[in-house]
Amino acid sequence: PNKIDYIYIIIIKTKTVKFMKELTTLSPTAFQARKAEAVRNEVMRKEISLSEFNVIDNTHIEVDGVKIELTPFAFKRLLGRLRIPTAFAKRFSDGFGTDGLQQLVQMMKTMKSSKNDQTVTLLVDPRNKVITNILPAGYASISNEAFVDFAEGYINQYGLEVKDFGSDPTGGATINCVSPNSVFSVPGMSDEVFNTGVTFRNTPTRGLEVSPYLNRLVCSNGMSSTAFSETYGLHELTDKSISEFNDHMISMASTGFQPVGLADKIRSANNTDASIAEVQRAMSAMLSTDKKIDFEYMQRYLPINRVMKAYSDIGAEPSTFTTKQLQNAKSGLSIWEVVNGITNFASNDEKYNIDDHKTGNLMVSAGNLLMKKNFDTEALIQFDPFANKSLLSENESARLMGQA
Repeated sequence: PNKIDYIYIIIIKTKTVKFMKELTTLSPTAFQARKAEAVRNEVMRKEISLSEFNVIDNTHIEVDGVKIELTPFAFKRLLGRLRIPTAFAKRFSDGFGTDGLQQLVQMMKTMKSSKNDQTVTLLVDPRNKVITNILPAGYASISNEAFVDFAEGYINQYGLEVKDFGSDPTGGATINCVSPNSVFSVPGMSDEVFNTGVTFRNTPTRGLEVSPYLNRLVCSNGMSSTAFSETYGLHELTDKSISEFNDHMISMASTGFQPVGLADKIRSANNTDASIAEVQRAMSAMLSTDKKIDFEYMQRYLPINRVMKAYSDIGAEPSTFTTKQLQNAKSGLSIWEVVNGITNFASNDEKYNIDDHKTGNLMVSAGNLLMKKNFDTEALIQFDPFANKSLLSENESARLMGQA
């Protein structure tokens, strides 16, 4: 990789604060290797009408006499295409067995194809010969090779540096870039200084998307979000869509790739307690990146055990809390601390060496938490004027209760 040293000197209330950070970027050779990997991870697409396949069971369909395996997720998507609710399918399977469910799905497919022989897109993992998803016809059909070529043009045009580039076997690919000369700081928060940039992402379900990317200089934590208002998506590379995208990139570059309202959102996140529910979702996102990740080890990034123990110590057992109670229960951590716990693991953990695509997904999870419209505890009133007294006297209370 290429390594570029930056020194940022910021004057805050006559106090000089230095941020010296080594920005590690991909070399051209490493970039081309990642590109080749992304192309290898490309999933196959097959356009097919409902009448052209038969449902064998909840793990296989038959196309042209060939039996092809379905992942559980792909079977759920098939149910969705046929407008069969997943919960209903489960109850039907429990009552009539998998054979009964197969007959139901086949019957619904036949009825739907006879009225309107809908075309769907099968996504097939060519390595395992498994159908991984079933999408509407022609949806998100940009190949990874075309995606990388497309992104490269803008990387060169805007002088961006590629920080990381990853892909996964389900066909997704993510390129995170920084603009070395674009620096963003949060007024009043001396540690919150970022290189801004762009995330280019291509997935079979959402197509090609571009979002702002942030690289926190204090600890080199990376973050992106599909919830930024600047996120822009393309499902096809037509002249019209590319022209509109060019306008969008010009607009983003004119503001140094800084998301609108980000400073206010970071300050709010820093001053808002995360709920237990928000901490649990953050921990779940990190654990789901690899089955080998040790829960106890992850306490260094999000000390959820200490959160739970604090409640248990006062006789309130979090395992008995309802969903709403978990959302209302403060964790002792701020939203901003939880966000940085996620991004610190994604960007800097050396024990598990999570690949770039999975870390990219975690960076999006962190960014989406930050950009939530409302944090769980944001609307809770922090004071109670009636904690030690009642509003009503005994006589007034009796009168309202019809007792006087």
